[in-house]
Amino acid sequence: MSVKLVDLFCGAGGFSTGFAQLKPSLHVGIDYDQIALETFSRNHPDGITYHTDISTLHANHIISMLDGHPDIVLASPPCEEFSLANPKSAESAINRIYGDGSARLILDAIRLIGDLNPSVFIIENVAAVLKGDGASVIRSELERIGMDRIHFNLIRCHHHGNPSKRLRVFISNRKIRLSKTIPSRVIDVIGDLPPLDVTTILSPHRHMPNHDYVPVSKDKLKRIRRTRWGFGARHVRVSRRRTLKDWVRLHPKQVSTSIIGKSRYIHPYENRLLTVREHARLMSYPDEYIFKGHTDSQFDQVGESVPPVVSQKIAEEVMRQIDK
Repeated sequence: MSVKLVDLFCGAGGFSTGFAQLKPSLHVGIDYDQIALETFSRNHPDGITYHTDISTLHANHIISMLDGHPDIVLASPPCEEFSLANPKSAESAINRIYGDGSARLILDAIRLIGDLNPSVFIIENVAAVLKGDGASVIRSELERIGMDRIHFNLIRCHHHGNPSKRLRVFISNRKIRLSKTIPSRVIDVIGDLPPLDVTTILSPHRHMPNHDYVPVSKDKLKRIRRTRWGFGARHVRVSRRRTLKDWVRLHPKQVSTSIIGKSRYIHPYENRLLTVREHARLMSYPDEYIFKGHTDSQFDQVGESVPPVVSQKIAEEVMRQIDK
């Protein structure tokens, strides 16, 4: 089956990775982040990247690139305003979606989906987008463009093979049911990577892409050394009454906590922060997936993506329904 695929807000391409197995005849990744697009292009060489502000993008431009309408549209609009780590997350979803922040980009995703009229659309976001009036706002906007069959598919990625906890909603015109898989423990995922602490001097090793020591100050290193499994070396205040742990030392024999772009994690045994490659493994990326750009951008690209192991299962489920 020939498939034309568009990935809006594609980032590094994690969502696209699972669908790439379909060998789409045309595959377009669109994003405003030029560095993330370099990662996308590096790992999806047969795809087309387009650097633009999606809020100003017209569907006719996409149709022209594809020489027709797409069969599948994926979209992962920014979720920062809905994240529970954001101090403004308690505000009404209506105020955020119809406001002037990045949350309104979900409306642009819906607008383009309506104009492109694909057989399948999937909008991925944090589950908190549904809180309060969020679900009703999104439903009414999708119904306004003629999408009357809407499913809010809540997926716990670690129930489907991803080695880190991650709850996401995949809003689609298809019901998505995924087979369950027991996730691996942290040490089983990253334990065979070359060490980067003092033992590195005694054990020369080949360089692993994106597996580079993340330097910290002496004061922060002292805090790292004192931090036990499951505890954070830092805490971030998100409101007057609420703080979140950061720089958490992961427990080696448990599933990892959620990998988030802005957060960092401590190695279970070594007194250092995890590398980008270790973050990537905990998000089910294969080692041959190379992340471009500066280190902070690489961390963001990993933490803001859809785990490939989950995107692959979603792609298989979607194609099973289409082929019926």
